[in-house]
Amino acid sequence: MRVLVVSPHFDDAPLSLGQSLIDGDLATPRVTVGVVFGRTNWIRWMYPTRRRAPIAGAVRRAEELFAAARFGYRLRIGRREEAMLRLGTTDTAAYLDPTFDAAGSPELAPVVTLIEGWAAGADQVLVPLGLGDHVDHLVCAEAGRVLAGRGVPVGFYEDRPYVSFGTSDDVSRRAETVDAALRPVDVSGPITAAKRRRLFYPSQIDDTFERALRLDTETVHHERVWVDPETGWPIGR
Repeated sequence: MRVLVVSPHFDDAPLSLGQSLIDGDLATPRVTVGVVFGRTNWIRWMYPTRRRAPIAGAVRRAEELFAAARFGYRLRIGRREEAMLRLGTTDTAAYLDPTFDAAGSPELAPVVTLIEGWAAGADQVLVPLGLGDHVDHLVCAEAGRVLAGRGVPVGFYEDRPYVSFGTSDDVSRRAETVDAALRPVDVSGPITAAKRRRLFYPSQIDDTFERALRLDTETVHHERVWVDPETGWPIGR
């Protein structure tokens, strides 16, 4: 069984599905993580100018390679620019945008092409649901909708850290905007400290991420994907 997990940025896949990769439904299949927006200028230790993007990118690639070894997945890295780099701003309102039209974004077509190429031969493709309204996540979610319409087996995973702070109604509403037929499936047991210990992203994990990780364990969250029940969830079943 081969699974492609589409990660908008470095860190999104293990942050959102790390428990499943350790001992849940993704622990057995051959998992490849594809990082779509692999050109980045954001690390916590310096102001994100375009000239500093090569340094930031090198740091984040190194972190992701380390995560791939710790969680046991193969890695593909795309060359799209993440929102902060291509928009040239650190203003969160520019890239955390609930009004963003992913279907009309110029990023959509190249992202669809990229993911479709990676997905060749995959038995299951997982894309983010788009919780938190990050424009890069929304583009990947919309690309998943496009590919599902072409017959690609697509499921939508809950984006962390955003889902950790939301309500179940928030998640359900977002899933309905993607596809009203989607239903949630647990792909892990309770999230444990083992996941937190394997997440080594010092350039990214701040107090917000730490609070989300604590909430996941304290409130006994499970990692979930949303799938069409007509298609079902073939992994780990």
